[in-house]
Amino acid sequence: MAQDVAFACTCGGVAGLLHGVGPGAGCHLVCYCADCRAFAHHLGVADRLQPGGGSALFQVLPARLEITRGGDRLACLRLSPRGLHRWYAACCNTPLANTVGTSRVPLAGMWRGLFADIAPLGPVTTHGFTRAARPGPGVPTRDKGLVRMFGGLLRRSLVAYVAGTARQGPFFDANGAPVVAPVVLNGAERKAAYSTG
Repeated sequence: MAQDVAFACTCGGVAGLLHGVGPGAGCHLVCYCADCRAFAHHLGVADRLQPGGGSALFQVLPARLEITRGGDRLACLRLSPRGLHRWYAACCNTPLANTVGTSRVPLAGMWRGLFADIAPLGPVTTHGFTRAARPGPGVPTRDKGLVRMFGGLLRRSLVAYVAGTARQGPFFDANGAPVVAPVVLNGAERKAAYSTG
């Protein structure tokens, strides 16, 4: 049965609700790519990564997200000029979500650490970019569930477009522009983020 699930940054300055969480509402995954790991390192939260340096995420439709507190504390960075928009809480550097650079693609990969209760998200079904994972006990060595992930993304996107909600969400305005101008890391910052990842 679908339910609303609360989320908040570490200090509580940014908080909200993820509406309609239930079977098929999103994709619970762990991403091992160097970019997600560099993002965590840049924000100083690498200690919250999963074994192997993975980022635990829950991919949802942005229209399901409601920021109820701290919308003025949203910040956004890009690791490179063409990189994803990576949203975080400026008050405490907690990662919030990853989006592509346009509201036309209804996707938000939410940082799982935002949720005090992760049970409603269901089990992890997908491991991606495992070739970039740091070796260690229990760290997956093969990708899993990517076809299911992309299939779910396509299905949810089509449903959102039919419902007229595809371009709704807290990260882009009605004209499709980011609500906060993204800051692109400079060369030195980018090198530092990846060298520790």
